[in-house]
This record gives sequence, structure tokens and C-alpha cells, in this order.
Amino acid sequence: MDTYPYPDPEMMAEWTREVMIEYPSFNIVGEEWNTNPVQVAYWQRGKVNPDGYRSYLPSLMDFPLQDGIVRAFSEKEGWSEGINRLYDVLALDFIYADPKNLVVFADNHDTERFYTAIHEDFDKYKMAMAYLMTIRGIPQIYYGSDILMTGRKSDGDGMLRKDFPGGWEGDKINGFTGEGLTAQQKEAQQYLKKLITWRKGKEVIHHGKMLHYLPKEGVYTFFRFNEKENILVIFNNNDVEKPFKLDHYREGLKGSSKGYEVISGKSIEDLSTLKIPAHSAMIVELK
Repeated sequence: MDTYPYPDPEMMAEWTREVMIEYPSFNIVGEEWNTNPVQVAYWQRGKVNPDGYRSYLPSLMDFPLQDGIVRAFSEKEGWSEGINRLYDVLALDFIYADPKNLVVFADNHDTERFYTAIHEDFDKYKMAMAYLMTIRGIPQIYYGSDILMTGRKSDGDGMLRKDFPGGWEGDKINGFTGEGLTAQQKEAQQYLKKLITWRKGKEVIHHGKMLHYLPKEGVYTFFRFNEKENILVIFNNNDVEKPFKLDHYREGLKGSSKGYEVISGKSIEDLSTLKIPAHSAMIVELK
């Protein structure tokens, strides 16, 4: 539902309530384009609001996190800048009635194309896609992000909504077959495909709990876990390689000492020797 708060709020609450009664397994996503979690959370079902307003909207677009993702991968690392943005936004999840039912995204038809917003940095693009595929919520990938489409908001919405080059009449490239794509565009497609395929079968990512740590020296680490699985996710937003400091994350590791790294497809026999390359993400299925 576009611009969800614009109409009469009581009418929207009743409309949503009646739809959900009729279709209890349905999901409705509302747009409240605001980067403040307090204002977004106000409209979600189950939120107890001070003014007594009761919403029945199950899901919203997570614009606070979208803003954090853009800033995290476009800023230089600082006391509160860079990768710290991701921690700061998620640290406010207690405000939401159901943060797991938020839609997480890096860009859409109204925002600057993500690849443009991060200055066309391919390494950081890959980090952001890994983040979207492992964080809580429902990931939404805007069309063309898989082939690194660009577009500036200042050039008008038409530039953000250009046709996908799918081999239509007049197209020089075909994003479906790969014809005419650059090597980097093909790599982006395969990278995203690998992440999505892996995520599809991971209940621990869909519904698992999360434990995250305050970023340290440009490294952000969190765990997704349930009774059966434990996933370690690491982001190194530095220009240099960083070691994985085992002692600092013992609570999340729960005794694990080795694992399987999803992106590279390599086994890790000893986590104490793990090193995270510069500007990269690692997703480790712990053993």
C-alpha cells in the first residue's frame, strides 16, 4: 500500500482489519517513507501507541534500515559513520511489534539506484547484498540491481525506472540470457543468485533469532541461530584484511570451532585462524 499514512488513519485501520479477517494468511506491506523507526513502528499491527491508535497492518517497508544500508556503504568509517549505521538501526528493533515482518531493501522505484548511491563500488555492493540475504525481515531486490543498473534521483524518477534491458527491440544487451553484459554484471548476477538460492532453504535465516555485536574497528558481526543451526555473518568495511577475534564472539559461537563459508564454498577448519578480506562479507555455517 503506497503512502499508507496519507488517507484517514481510522479508515485504513478498518480496511486492513477487514482484509486480514477475510484472508488471514495474506500479508500487506505499507509504505511509511521515514527514516525514524519510531514513526514507522507506529503503523504496524500489535504496536501499543500512546495515543491509543490501533493498526492492523502486518508489515512495512524498512526505510530506516534502507537509509542505514546506503550510508554504511557510501561513508568512510568513523565513530558513528560507516558500518556502525547497520548496528544502530537494528539496535532499535525493540520499537517494532514485529521486526521480522518488515521488508528490507537497498533501493526501490523512488530512491536513488543503490549502485549509484554507493559510488559504483562493486565490493560494497556485494557486501550489501549479503547483508540483505542474512538480516531479519523479508528481502526485496529492485529489478536491475542484479546487473548493476544505475540512476540518480536528481535526474528524475524516469531514470530510476528505466526498462530492464531484456533483449527487447532496440536493446543492445539481454539481462536474461547474459548477451552483451559485462564480466562484472555477470558476476553480480551469479553472486546474487548464489545468495538467494542458499537463503531459500534456510529456516534459520527466515525465522531464526539474532545476536549482533557493536562494530569494532570497521568489522560488524552477527549470528542468526535457532535450535538446529547457527550462522556467523561478518562484514569487514576496511581497506585492509582483519582477523576474526575468537574470544570476543564466544557467546555467539556456542562452542563452534569450524564451519563452511557459503560465498567462497570453502571449509574452515579453525576459526581462530580466520581472516576477513578487505571490503568483504563472509557467511559461515558453524559446525
